[in-house]
Amino acid sequence: MGSIAGHAATRLAVSSKRKQRRTEKVQRQRTQRKSKSQDSRGIRPWILPGLAGLAVIAIGLVAVFTLSSEDGSTAAARVPAPSLGERSAEVVIHEYGDYQCPFCGVFARNIKPELQERFIDTGVARLVWHDFAWHGDESRTAANAARCAGDQGQFWEFHDLLFTLFSGENNGTFSNENLKTYGDELGLEPAAFHSCVDGNDYGGAIDADMRRVRQLGLNGTPSFVIGDRRVVGAQPIEVFEQAIAAELQQAS
Repeated sequence: MGSIAGHAATRLAVSSKRKQRRTEKVQRQRTQRKSKSQDSRGIRPWILPGLAGLAVIAIGLVAVFTLSSEDGSTAAARVPAPSLGERSAEVVIHEYGDYQCPFCGVFARNIKPELQERFIDTGVARLVWHDFAWHGDESRTAANAARCAGDQGQFWEFHDLLFTLFSGENNGTFSNENLKTYGDELGLEPAAFHSCVDGNDYGGAIDADMRRVRQLGLNGTPSFVIGDRRVVGAQPIEVFEQAIAAELQQAS
């Protein structure tokens, strides 16, 4: 009996050792599979903190670019704002306007020509346009079409034409079909211009301008920002002259 008990004990010990070895083998295989899975993704646990740091840096760089852009738009919608005059001009006049705004038309027809002759063409000031398209759907279609004309170097020609054609808000004057006709009359290449108008290619840029309008707290058109000064409405040329002179004095 004692011998039988001894053999039984031996078999139990051997069986226990085999189970332990199988358990250890399974654990090693699991560890190896996990390691291979991480290798195939190209990611190691020890570099995850580094990736997180890079993500933070990337976000920071985007934020710096957005804040430093001239018109305050986001990077996704950032396009050059239409401007008139030399980029080296000492004074920058930011105009926020709507093509369906009667007073914007007064400025465009009666004040801008003298402002251009006296200050813009002489290199003293530069006029930068921003869309404050808040009078309705046709304000946006007109704004987009003017930007499309700018693709062919005729933004200001189209801008001035729109203000001569305006005859009332949202009455069809600035429908896409009419806007394409106006472009044809200006001699714009029709295929590219029509595609841009129909595709609302500059909708994002217009939205970015409207966000900037809200950031600045502007509530009327036309509004002008000259340095830290604001001019609201189609003011006489003397008002712009004083603002330009003050900006030049401050810069000197």
